[in-house]
Amino acid sequence: MELLQQRLLWNVLPTCVVGLILYLAICGENGLIKQRELTADLLKTEHRLDLVEGENASLEREVARLRDDPEAQARAAAEELLLVPPHSTVFRFAEGTP
Repeated sequence: MELLQQRLLWNVLPTCVVGLILYLAICGENGLIKQRELTADLLKTEHRLDLVEGENASLEREVARLRDDPEAQARAAAEELLLVPPHSTVFRFAEGTP
């Protein structure tokens, strides 16, 4: 009986400990699976950040153009607010027509 207990202690127990360590290294809170998920999330977030920064730069250029160019201001007012100078011809197209 004592021999069986020694084998259990020196063979099975270390195997269980190593198995537990491997499980935690792979599936644990800071394991490889979680690390890959976080890396993928980081890449998606960086890509989205690049898109937002590009859009922000475009909007900053548009703001600068509208601030400095009266013609651009008039064009923006005509497009956004449907304001046109007096005695101008306005063409309106119904939606869905070719």
